[in-house]
Amino acid sequence: MSYEPDSIVKKFIQAAIDPNRVVPTTGPLSPTLDVEWRFVGDESQFRIHYADPNTGFNCGWHRDDDHPELGAVHFQYYLPDREETNHEAAQFEKQIPTEILWTVLDRLFQERLPELTME
Repeated sequence: MSYEPDSIVKKFIQAAIDPNRVVPTTGPLSPTLDVEWRFVGDESQFRIHYADPNTGFNCGWHRDDDHPELGAVHFQYYLPDREETNHEAAQFEKQIPTEILWTVLDRLFQERLPELTME
């Protein structure tokens, strides 16, 4: 795990994921997971984004102002073989950042990666 851009000016956390732990398998390069939280007044915004350098696939949950038609939170994913990015509305029951992160990790590895990357 590393801080980006560095340990002094922490903007977000980037974790390297062992490619052997990803299902379906990927590799040999380690996928990354970026976690960024910002607070704008009383509202929190976040970006939790997975990227696989082996396949070009990436996806993530974002709470920002980029897609207001989808609500406060959206899930987006890029399918490199189709060269298309898709966006879907998303929501979380919990509002505490760590609880949202654990929910995202469960959804990412148990549901979304197998669903979106299996052929």
